[in-house]
Amino acid sequence: MFKKISVLVVFICLGSISAQTFIGKVNPFPSGVKKSYSSQSDTLKILAVMVNFQQDKDETTYGNGKFGSIYSKDYGTDIIDPLPHDQSYFESHLEFVKNYYNKVSDGKFNVVYKVLPDTLTLSMTMKNYSPAVKSSDFTSLADFSKEVWALAAAAYPDFDFSDYDLFTIFHAGVGRDITLPGSLGNERDLPSVYLGLNSLKKIYNDASFNGFPLNSGGYITNSMIIPETESMEVQSNGETYLYEISINGLLVASVASHLGLPDLFNTETGSSAIGRMGLMDGQSIFAYNGLFPPEPSAWEKIYLGFAETESVQQGESLNNINVDKSKIVKVPINSSEYFLVENRERDINGDGAKITYKLNGQELTKTFLKDTTGFYSYDIDSLSGVITDVDEFDWALPGNGILIWHIDENVINAKLADNKINADPDNRGVDLEEADGIQDIGETFYDVFGNEIIGEGSKNDFWFSGNDAEFYTNVFGPETRPSTYSNSGANSLITFSNFSAAGSSMTFSVAFGDSIVRPLYTASVDIPSGTMSLSNSSSAGLSFDVLIDSSLYLIQQGKTSLIADNFSAFKPVILNNDNGHTYTVGVYGNNVNVYSHNTGQVSSINTENNEGITAPPVIYNGQILVGTADGHIVTYHIDSQGNISTSESLLTVISPVLKIASNSLGFGLVSGTGFAAYGGITGIQLSALNEVQSANSLSANIKDVALSGSTPVILFSDHVASPYNNNLISFPISNVQKLSLADLKNDGDNYVLYTNGSKLEAVNLTGASAVNFPFTDPIDSGFTGTPLAADIQGDSKAEIIAYTVDGRIFAIDGGTGKVVSGFPVSAGAALKSTPVIFNYDGQAVLAAIDVKNNFHSWIIGAAEADLFWSEENGSNGNNSAVGSAEKTVTVNEFFPESKVYNYPNPVYEGQTAIRYYVSEDSKINIKIFDLAGDFVAELNNEARGGFDNETIWNVGNVQSGIYLARVEAVSSGGKTENKVIKIAVVK
Repeated sequence: MFKKISVLVVFICLGSISAQTFIGKVNPFPSGVKKSYSSQSDTLKILAVMVNFQQDKDETTYGNGKFGSIYSKDYGTDIIDPLPHDQSYFESHLEFVKNYYNKVSDGKFNVVYKVLPDTLTLSMTMKNYSPAVKSSDFTSLADFSKEVWALAAAAYPDFDFSDYDLFTIFHAGVGRDITLPGSLGNERDLPSVYLGLNSLKKIYNDASFNGFPLNSGGYITNSMIIPETESMEVQSNGETYLYEISINGLLVASVASHLGLPDLFNTETGSSAIGRMGLMDGQSIFAYNGLFPPEPSAWEKIYLGFAETESVQQGESLNNINVDKSKIVKVPINSSEYFLVENRERDINGDGAKITYKLNGQELTKTFLKDTTGFYSYDIDSLSGVITDVDEFDWALPGNGILIWHIDENVINAKLADNKINADPDNRGVDLEEADGIQDIGETFYDVFGNEIIGEGSKNDFWFSGNDAEFYTNVFGPETRPSTYSNSGANSLITFSNFSAAGSSMTFSVAFGDSIVRPLYTASVDIPSGTMSLSNSSSAGLSFDVLIDSSLYLIQQGKTSLIADNFSAFKPVILNNDNGHTYTVGVYGNNVNVYSHNTGQVSSINTENNEGITAPPVIYNGQILVGTADGHIVTYHIDSQGNISTSESLLTVISPVLKIASNSLGFGLVSGTGFAAYGGITGIQLSALNEVQSANSLSANIKDVALSGSTPVILFSDHVASPYNNNLISFPISNVQKLSLADLKNDGDNYVLYTNGSKLEAVNLTGASAVNFPFTDPIDSGFTGTPLAADIQGDSKAEIIAYTVDGRIFAIDGGTGKVVSGFPVSAGAALKSTPVIFNYDGQAVLAAIDVKNNFHSWIIGAAEADLFWSEENGSNGNNSAVGSAEKTVTVNEFFPESKVYNYPNPVYEGQTAIRYYVSEDSKINIKIFDLAGDFVAELNNEARGGFDNETIWNVGNVQSGIYLARVEAVSSGGKTENKVIKIAVVK
């Protein structure tokens, strides 16, 4: 008994259900280059041939290798894609392709086609051309194509093959693209693939391969391999059923691959990723059993050149944005991510689905006013013949309303060549934001009968007022499900709301930012590549100095101007004179260069004796300090007319001067021989105070110097040191090039801030970590560069601004060590230099430039910030200094019990820090015992008075358990106290 059935589609894919997929690989080696067909004059010409194989009785393939042999009985014409499968049959399918692309491109893309009339016969059976199951070797398919086109060239010696763009092989049998419960015998059918020139070069491992040569000259450069049908007989309960599947969707998707469009399903597993919401997904290709897919998604149309976007500027909040079928709205997240908003309706005309088909040589139409028995995405029993057109292809959608796509160009660019854009379900390049809050497209479910069902999207994945999904609130923002966060976990600061009811024209609103953090201004800037530094050059507006290598550029509201080449070898300084004029001062060679922002003029002065300048210039009390190769520190003065003159040579040190740090108390410096000095200045007279010559073992590889109040902090290649009681107190540190300092706790300490891989470290001048630090990047991308610090929350304590290698920018509360609300924000790409924090229009602002030359700025505080370390070298004056830390609570005890503890506790990893505070310099002895009283370890250290200190205990050789640590402090003045703490070790 034979029956024709319509059941729920279950695709368990050997190569996913894509026209070009074989075991998760689409166009096996895509070029990653899209064809340009974007105007009405562009036409794609398709040439097709029909091929039989040698007859066989192979049970691993459908049919015997000849057209029309796939069925065990005659099903007549009351089925889709009925026999005969001849020239007219394949022309009807190509007519569908023509109509599809004409409509979805709004007439921009034309298809013409020709099917050669003769059926060619290959030299071998089908199995000989089929790759082994799960094999990635496509040589047999390439050889199949080679033989087909050689036969075609011989059969049509006078035919001009060069007049065509895309070459199609229609072969006898069923494609090895899908399997169904009860279907047998397709293990060695041919997978349906598109072999472009790039694929053929990879398959033959020949970069010079130009295609399959023709006797008349020229080459066949591609092959689209398509079966005569995807319909197949299946066995169930001892009976045979015909499961009908058309090749229309397969053809449309294969043409899209030729145009350069990548697959958007998971090409590693074959699972769906965008469902029935676009074209390049198996659930769409085989929607309505392959009869017709929906229109391409917004991203697919844009990629193919069929549509353009209307962009909302970042920070531009708008209400009642209108979207209809002709409009796609782009909302930027950062420089590499954005949302695409489109309105998709199944039946804009309101007249149902008009299906055009060919049957028995006649063109007929049938109209369905609604989904009904025999006409669902999985049930096409009411149709027959070859479907050649549908009045609205989006009838194949599962619902109506707004679709929001999250596009990540970083993922797309990285994975396009391997055709894996959506292979990672947690980090897709083209991702649908499913409005129902359940990201289930591509997930596998089972019904009560045990049938496998693949999530393909539903009506509740559309955004519209009236959506009855459980998690739907008609808002899409940072706190909703799904959220508008970037793929890297950064806050996009974007909120969509007020979606109207579904209809041919819909509206929505978009807003940027929250009560404190919001985008201020974003623009692409025209600057060259090279080493960059960024400075805020105006206290009254968005004006920035950008130094690229040695050239100075000015950025104002996105407009970029080249000021001067060879302006500065180091980050310049900004000087605001009493006359209200602003000057940028740089140093290059032996010149001090001055740019006046008010007049636009650049002037220069040479150093005395034409000495070369070897350190960044520094602002001190309204004057410029410059360090030279001969070891001089020279001051320069700019008068009210903008004229620069030498004031005085202040000091001669061991040469050359490499870095100067200054504040109102004086300055510190480092020189090329490792000499670190500190001087106090009265007026412009210098008297050397407390010069510190580092020990020989420390004399090399000094990297940086900064001032904490009146104390110099010196960065060496592997440690930090600062003078204390005429000695250098030091703690280890590595892979750090520059220091930054900030008052995080109001505990009297300024803390040294630096990045250490995935950790943001904050330590005091003894090397003890600040409470609640280090902070760890949640996704382990890793921090880079120099952290900044400013009080953006108005609590008199600094927040740390630190950025990651992937362009996320964190603000970490200095007191709690937690991420400040609204952060992290994202630039979308790595930053090109240290960002800047400044006050603008009564609010704190953060600005940065990424490696894609996009300028970003965000308001990050509701009021002006107290700036501790606001840009590279501390400030736009290159001061590399902070004032003395405040102390809100004075500790009078010598050895307070509340400040003796260990962190972390419990100890899960290799070590813990035993922390303590002493009011006087002291010797520390720590004895550790287990609960049985047995001695475990003894540790000794010297503690710096007035600071939190710590001693590291390595627990690598001890067992899990509770331990008692007796911590004893003996001061230089003879005071002695001890405390006992419990330490838990868990392994």
